[in-house]
Amino acid sequence: MSSINIRSDIGKLKGVLVHRPGHETQNYLSGEFAQVFTLRPWSSSFDTDKAQHEHDRFTAMLKAEGVECLYLETLLREALDATPQARPHLIKSFLAESGATGDELQGAMRELLEGASTETLVRLVLDGMRAGEVLPPISAKSSLASATGEAFDEHMFLANPLNTIFFTRDPVTAVGNGVLLNHMYWPERNREVLLYEIIFTYHPRFRDTPKWFKHTSSYHIEGGDVLNLSNDALLVGLSQRTEAAAVDTLARNLLWSESASPITSLYAVEIPSTGTRLHLDTYLNRIDYDAFIVDPHILDTARLYLITKGRRAGEIRVHALDGGLPSMLAQALHLPAVTCINCAGGNSQMKERELENNACAVLCLAPGRLCTFEENVQTNTLLEKSGMELLPLRAEELTAGYGGANCLCLPLWREDLV
Repeated sequence: MSSINIRSDIGKLKGVLVHRPGHETQNYLSGEFAQVFTLRPWSSSFDTDKAQHEHDRFTAMLKAEGVECLYLETLLREALDATPQARPHLIKSFLAESGATGDELQGAMRELLEGASTETLVRLVLDGMRAGEVLPPISAKSSLASATGEAFDEHMFLANPLNTIFFTRDPVTAVGNGVLLNHMYWPERNREVLLYEIIFTYHPRFRDTPKWFKHTSSYHIEGGDVLNLSNDALLVGLSQRTEAAAVDTLARNLLWSESASPITSLYAVEIPSTGTRLHLDTYLNRIDYDAFIVDPHILDTARLYLITKGRRAGEIRVHALDGGLPSMLAQALHLPAVTCINCAGGNSQMKERELENNACAVLCLAPGRLCTFEENVQTNTLLEKSGMELLPLRAEELTAGYGGANCLCLPLWREDLV
């Protein structure tokens, strides 16, 4: 297998990029959890052993399905060792986005990073950096800051750990034979994108990958809001985490690409913010040639748009669409109609609970063959009655209300649809 090939979100899955949670999820002291795990305000701990067990079962299932699992840490180490330009690129970018400012702190951090082995450099970037690791201890007799109690606490983070990096779908998105290096909403998650930038710039397997969007963009876009409908059509959700201006930039880059982007039409849909569901893929996913699983909240009320090339180079045209989401999806796929499996049936309380548990956020392994959350019993029963084959997954610690089975891997290669 070489490079990237994503022409839809339902072609038989052959290769993914994953990250097994590690020490970066445990690098916090007592009382620091809320500071480090800012996206889990209702929790006070993270069970890494349980999360690793869940992740191992997930990747074992993928491998049993014939999917090649590439691990982020391995690819990053290989990219750093492949060319001498990779290491200074990573260090410069990491320092610029670390949150630490000024010559003294950045100089000390740079010295530590530049002197580290490849293995240690990767761990420092993932695990975060504390003042005690970076700054030499200075006694009160030789430092006014120490004498007055104003010296940095040795345990204080100069760069926080990347403890959500096992959600590999959001920082980068594969489209056709290229990628979007997304600009994440949260600055710490934006640092995750730096690692993918190194991989897709310097790794021998991926160094020729076209980049359709740069994470240095002024506007935010996240992978959960981007669905590959077909070889020539992309669907993007307008959400809290993805701005319309980012979609404008993406459209110009794809429609007027010099690197032969296959995309000729971008569709956009406004999505609501409901509980912990923030991205399009928690409301809608394609699961078969002519079928989608859909949250009823967006079926009839969402505003829809089509973006195509304008007349002049670099210009785009935006068209408001009528007719509803199913009509738009059928238009994008060049089909007379599509089936939308509506997660609205059955017990209403259970329905809302399962929707909050990302019942729609399934991972399609092949047309009609889906990885789902096993605890979403009502939705899974509905999918099975609709003719879908299910491989249920339990990942309570990994996802904890944020994301579904599809957020735990970045598809890199799918077979083209016949």
